[in-house]
Amino acid sequence: MTTLRPIIRPAIAFQPEARAHFHTGMARVTDMLAATLGPMSGHVLSFSDTSKKVEAIDDAATTLRRIISLGRPELDVGAMLVRNVIWQLEQRVGDGGATAAVLLRALVDAGFRQVTAGASPMRLVQGMRRGGEIAVAALRGQARPVHGERALARVARTIMDDDDLAAVLGELSYLLGADGHLQVEMYVAPYLHRVYIGGAHFGARIASMYFYTETQRQRAVVPSPAVALVDEPLADAQQALALLEAAAAGGHKALLIIAPETRGAALSLLVSNHTRPADKRKLAVLAVSLSATGDAVRTARQDLALLTGATLLGKQGMRQITSVRPDDLGKATRAEFVNNSLLLTIDSARRAAVQDEVTLLRRRLDSLSPEDEEREALTQRLAGLSGGIGMLKIGAYHQTARDMRRAQAERAWKVLKAVQRDGVVPGGGAALLHCTAAVREAAAAESEADLALGMRVVADALAVLVERVLEQGSPAAYDARLGVVVDAYDHGLLDAAEVVTEVLQAAVSGAAMILSTDAIVYHKKPQQSFKP
Repeated sequence: MTTLRPIIRPAIAFQPEARAHFHTGMARVTDMLAATLGPMSGHVLSFSDTSKKVEAIDDAATTLRRIISLGRPELDVGAMLVRNVIWQLEQRVGDGGATAAVLLRALVDAGFRQVTAGASPMRLVQGMRRGGEIAVAALRGQARPVHGERALARVARTIMDDDDLAAVLGELSYLLGADGHLQVEMYVAPYLHRVYIGGAHFGARIASMYFYTETQRQRAVVPSPAVALVDEPLADAQQALALLEAAAAGGHKALLIIAPETRGAALSLLVSNHTRPADKRKLAVLAVSLSATGDAVRTARQDLALLTGATLLGKQGMRQITSVRPDDLGKATRAEFVNNSLLLTIDSARRAAVQDEVTLLRRRLDSLSPEDEEREALTQRLAGLSGGIGMLKIGAYHQTARDMRRAQAERAWKVLKAVQRDGVVPGGGAALLHCTAAVREAAAAESEADLALGMRVVADALAVLVERVLEQGSPAAYDARLGVVVDAYDHGLLDAAEVVTEVLQAAVSGAAMILSTDAIVYHKKPQQSFKP
């Protein structure tokens, strides 16, 4: 197979040479995961001469992100597909990458064997998807809610080797709930503390990278800003100047602008004001746009007006932007943009009005049936208005230790949010094992051979784990430290139900894509990137 020019080869499933290369690529990256993340491996650190930063390689997504090529394009196809599946999974839920990689490999290996033996790839894939849906339903049936901060701390402990940090994260998650947001502050000394802040958050986009106060972390913070709420694009310099003058006249040192778009001369003026050297007259500026669209953005503006006391300006507002008055601007105690979210700590004077609206929303939500289409929109509003903010303050003497602690905390927080939403299931792969009976039963009842075969492929892949666990029945799990089968819930061997569900869905989806592929394009000079 040449690598000197772009070529197109027929389907992997029908080409033994291509299939062998694909398997080799998959096998190499999964073996790398096993070596890096195995029980005796410890932490692996990566140092870059260019960035002068140390990266802790202690999870599947980070491990695979560091692999940009195996040196041969035909091997890279399998390796990069696994890399992308695992990266996307851990970006969503923060955990489960290694399990998904093992499961994906088992599904693909078994699927290739069946196709080689004469099964229809498309019908086999359809059966695998159906088997995955049945397994997901069985997973959700195993889920139990988590009660109390100790139980949440036990879940966090499965992700990190730090009892004290796990205990603090369990408390934070318990008090803030599934809609809470975590901010992390670093200290150059051993330190662990937490602070709770009342606030709200909205999906958003920043107007310019020049507004970042911490460029490396892509984070912007403005203390005590005036808040301008605008319903039309901000493009004219006179509009931006009017907002700056109104904020200055109101005695503010910072200005948060929330508009559908900030561009052109208006953006240039705001950036120039924000970035010019120290000047008593300059205002710190943060301009963002809301991610919501349609009715959702109108509702978000109403909530922002309630939170800050701002008057809507623009075409649908009380007055035009150039006619803004100081009392048209709202107020916030603090505004932060990070991770595509706008976080607001509201002024204490606004909290009573916000709480009244939260109470009304909760009453409305309680009156709706679980199937009502309005529930999702109301739930999102409630999260934006009442989602608390926790500040986690952690430190260590060395930068490497601080970075590792921060990465573990942020990853565990994603998992704890998932636990709050959907509960927990037996950990260590046991929950997947307990799904096999339902999948095999459905396969036995299926009359079409290739569909049934696809379901059995899923069941067999799930059963590659500890067979002794399956004999005990749910909620049994295998405790590797004690070498015995135990009750997962009593011993704290738990996984987030949402994480395990995402693992299963990602593995089945990835395997289905591979098995149903008709052609592969090898690029002469493929783009290489640490970001999948």
